[in-house]
Amino acid sequence: MLNINIRKSNLPIIQETNFVTSKKIALDINLEGLIQISYTDRNLVDIVEKLVIDLLITKIDKYGDVYDSFSLILEKLNKELKVLSKDYNLDTINIFLWIIQWDVLHFSILGNYSIYLIKNSKIIDIAEWMQGKNLEFSYISSWNVNVSDMIFLSNLNLLDYITKDDIFEIIRTKKIDKLEIIEQILSQEATNEQYNLISISNTTEYTEESKNIAFDLIKGKFLSLKDKLIENEKVDTIVTKLKNKINLKNKYVYLWFLSVWILMSAVFLYSIISSILNNELQKSVPEQYKTKLIEAKLILDRSNKDLWNKEVFDANIKKAESLIFEVRWKNIFLNDVNKLLDFISLLKKQSNWIETFNLENDKQEIAFKDANFGLIWIFEVSKKYYFIGKNSLIWPYIKWEEPKTYNYPDWEEIISADVTPEWNIFLLTKTYRILQFYKQSFKYINVGWQQTWENSIWIKTFNSNLYLLSDKKNQIYRHKPWVNWFSAKSPLIDDKDTKNLLMYDFAIDWWFYILNNDLSIEKFFSSPSYIKKSIIINWIKNTTYVNNSNTPPKMTVWLNLNYIYILMDNKIWIFEPDSRNYKDVKWVKYVWQLEPSDSTINSIFVPKDWTIYVWNKAWVYLVNFEISDNKVVVR
Repeated sequence: MLNINIRKSNLPIIQETNFVTSKKIALDINLEGLIQISYTDRNLVDIVEKLVIDLLITKIDKYGDVYDSFSLILEKLNKELKVLSKDYNLDTINIFLWIIQWDVLHFSILGNYSIYLIKNSKIIDIAEWMQGKNLEFSYISSWNVNVSDMIFLSNLNLLDYITKDDIFEIIRTKKIDKLEIIEQILSQEATNEQYNLISISNTTEYTEESKNIAFDLIKGKFLSLKDKLIENEKVDTIVTKLKNKINLKNKYVYLWFLSVWILMSAVFLYSIISSILNNELQKSVPEQYKTKLIEAKLILDRSNKDLWNKEVFDANIKKAESLIFEVRWKNIFLNDVNKLLDFISLLKKQSNWIETFNLENDKQEIAFKDANFGLIWIFEVSKKYYFIGKNSLIWPYIKWEEPKTYNYPDWEEIISADVTPEWNIFLLTKTYRILQFYKQSFKYINVGWQQTWENSIWIKTFNSNLYLLSDKKNQIYRHKPWVNWFSAKSPLIDDKDTKNLLMYDFAIDWWFYILNNDLSIEKFFSSPSYIKKSIIINWIKNTTYVNNSNTPPKMTVWLNLNYIYILMDNKIWIFEPDSRNYKDVKWVKYVWQLEPSDSTINSIFVPKDWTIYVWNKAWVYLVNFEISDNKVVVR
């Protein structure tokens, strides 16, 4: 396995204009990932780093072709970066990504990186031909790193600060930490940004102490064996008889015996050394590394008490992981290692207030035979379910009974739906028309004083009105009911507030909740006077509050709910308002997250607190939970 070292600069920079992070990720035995990201926005660096780590952990094929799975990871990264580029100018981002298996490495870069391989007294920039490409990972380069080869990488171009002669001198030095020497040189240069240094080598370093111990062991064994042979009477008798029969004065006989003696001595010495090393490994290695696992377990037990002290918890977890991975590389005590890593995963989730649940058989409510149904929304009343799909709806669904499916007229495709207390279902189509489903039949709803309905992406109902989110995501229009149609649109958000507004979703509990694209939450009311205010989100610093998926978050708020539910990044986020009176809400408190362990959530429906219907394309599951002492427990 290759030796990987990362050294982060501690030079004081008055004003940081570029942020850099480097991480080494243990993916499996003899399989590692290595990333470095530099960019001018620290938040984006954190987002991309988490995205890359998640992809490496979940998508790399540990048992198949690493190269192929690495290629698929790069494709997914390209898609995610394309989405991020809508909100960030990524022209200056640099990302470096390696997969290292044994002594083979595959790498790809985005942006500009100079990666120097020192091989056979030559310095080769192995990334030179990959520089300055478009905003995507376009190529994969693969290299075998042989013994005595070394690679240096940094977000700085090292040859701008260090000469080639310096690098060769650093390679020849006996000092193990080559990066420390490079940092000493860089500290004397006028660098105006923080940097990370990475070195990769294929060398085995032995300390003087280990060499002396090995030599003393060999010497002691050899002398002990020699004394036993000399003192043995049978050996002495055999040697005397051979001396009498063999003429050692004959030079040919002498040379033959000398050659045999040298060969036997070499074999003998090899067997002694092998025996010593095997015995010492059997005695010392398991005991030494078992002690490391015990130490890691004690650290994790302490960490369980420091879940809410983020800095202390993170430091303890990092220390425990270092000990565990050290044992893992030795390929021993793997059952204990896996148990401890599972425990760490559980602790990390608890530290971030995440409860994991399994979509098991006992939670299954409804099975979907049609995998292409494309469920958008679920409604339930009196144990009868309404399922709104992309091209049809199912109503009513009664367990163990054959459901009735209704296809939308004119091959319409639905993008959003809502229901009134009278169980009139309103459906927003892809052609920006509105269908009503009532008493097992469809009809198109007309709008007054407008030729067509406005272009919209969401429909909500409240107090008999229809509310539509514009396709520009910066305005909500109200349509009041009349006898056979709805009135023309009436904008609810003041023009001055729409200029920089971009919404994911909205919900209504007399006032309007807005979930913005930056995941901030606001509330407004249009009458008797227009009021709009920001809602503070408390306790969110303990977890990563970002959307890493291409699916827009969805917000659920009802009059009968005490909590706000947001489906985002395959997790159900739960927030608690500071007041039960909708007029008095000033802030919401992050309570917990619900995350499926082995499935993807396509849609949810929350009929009441502590009950959620979860759809994962094949089944609808009923998940019950409790909130006690600000902690969520799935039942």
